[in-house]
Amino acid sequence: MIPHQQMMHRITAICLKDPPEIMSVLRQVIFCHGSVLLINGEMPRGQALKLAQEAGSTALLYGSLSEPVQFLSDSTVIDTPSLLQFSSGTTGTPKIIRRSWQQVEREIANYNARLSSNSSEVPIILVPVSHSFGLITGVLAALERKAQPVIVTDKNPKFAAHVIQSTRESIVYGVPYLFHILLSVMRNERAFHKIISSGAPFTGKVFDTVKARSELVIQQYGCSELGCISLGFDPATHADVGTPLQHLEVTVDGHAESPDEIIVMMDGSPVFTRDLGWINSAGRIQVEGRIDDLINVSGQKVIPYEVEQVLLGMEEIQEVVVYRTKHKVWGEAVKAMIVGTSSLSSELAKQWCIEHLPQYKIPSAFDIVEEIPRAASGKISRKWLSENY
Repeated sequence: MIPHQQMMHRITAICLKDPPEIMSVLRQVIFCHGSVLLINGEMPRGQALKLAQEAGSTALLYGSLSEPVQFLSDSTVIDTPSLLQFSSGTTGTPKIIRRSWQQVEREIANYNARLSSNSSEVPIILVPVSHSFGLITGVLAALERKAQPVIVTDKNPKFAAHVIQSTRESIVYGVPYLFHILLSVMRNERAFHKIISSGAPFTGKVFDTVKARSELVIQQYGCSELGCISLGFDPATHADVGTPLQHLEVTVDGHAESPDEIIVMMDGSPVFTRDLGWINSAGRIQVEGRIDDLINVSGQKVIPYEVEQVLLGMEEIQEVVVYRTKHKVWGEAVKAMIVGTSSLSSELAKQWCIEHLPQYKIPSAFDIVEEIPRAASGKISRKWLSENY
């Protein structure tokens, strides 16, 4: 491990696969008043090294703690001990996000106050602890309320299903795609006690199925700069992410027919989320998509999620993602990638859209595939699809 004096006011980059090892390093660095750059444990060594250098790290811990520490030159001195992470990069180049440990502690306190969970409910973490969702609101928040989290790293959904079904009272942390997979292997009528979903909205029939087979569904909304912004208990729709945590204030100028950018205030400073949404009459935030994902068809804006919901109304369609493509005349056009039954065809999908959408929102092309490409986290990057398909 790294000597204590080299941790103080320095950045230690960790790209480890074993969650207990990650937590061990975190505790030691925090104790030494140091800072941590968290890198996904699945990252190739060369890319992890590049990210560590970009952040000005003193050292890189890669793979496991049994491997030698790689010390780096030109390291950065940090005055305030902090947690550093790279943004997901799903809509642009990843950037370094820095949050002080004091800010993280405040998020945890307000998160637990809103969640109102007791130590008897076991958090089951199905997402990487190299991400804020899994680490801060999953593991660290659980430990603060004296609950012992279970971190599942086995990729087999049947293993995760066994853990969930053998735990009487649990809160399962996951992304919509994981819950979709779990529902296919969990045969009992009531699959989950409580779930917390984040990272992307539920799509199509999955939302209704998850609600029907869970005692309580909570949709969590956040961003890299702030961590968790809001919790939506028993959401009415896929877009409903509830009310903000006590230390945050959310403002949106838009409404249901014309959503606008969600702006979050913390300590008098605004964070522009680049998310589109509105606030309903009950004061609950409704997230409709990303500004960066908007498709400009001859000056008319198309929200991809709106088109996806229409397509998911077809019985033959199981999954769909809508993204922008180039067009010689319009500049940009709508394109859809679809997973469906054997009876599905591009002609059927287009006819359905003609019947349910205005002309400019109808996809110019339909790609029928066996599987939609996803990142290791289960997220879909519309930007990546636009550039590669």
